[in-house]
Amino acid sequence: MKLFTLEPKWQKCVTEVELWRKDDLIIERAQLWRFGEVLISASSESEIKKILKKRDAQDRVCLSDLFEEIQDQTLRDCISDDLYFPDEMPEKETKRLQKLFSKDPEAMFEKEAWEIEETKLYFESEITIKAQK
Repeated sequence: MKLFTLEPKWQKCVTEVELWRKDDLIIERAQLWRFGEVLISASSESEIKKILKKRDAQDRVCLSDLFEEIQDQTLRDCISDDLYFPDEMPEKETKRLQKLFSKDPEAMFEKEAWEIEETKLYFESEITIKAQK
């Protein structure tokens, strides 16, 4: 297997979505990065192009769904980091959690006993493929 780097062609085009669970509640955390690249293994560039043909309705590619194993990833320059709370969560609780989150996101989730359930990494649909030497 060869190693290939995938990176979006345009800026402001990487979105990482995490789902955090506590009991029956789920918080969605969406982070928008300007720049990002991942390292994957594949037999050929044509194999990668074939896999990348699958897009969603927003014309983006979910790399974490399409590639079984991402060897490495680099994400830089996050321009937004937003939480989306379940409708059934009281407004007072969402405000309290939002305040904790604004101080230290990772510590907030751990302190409040939330556990990460799923992470998905999306790139815009135009992706540059570079073979590693």
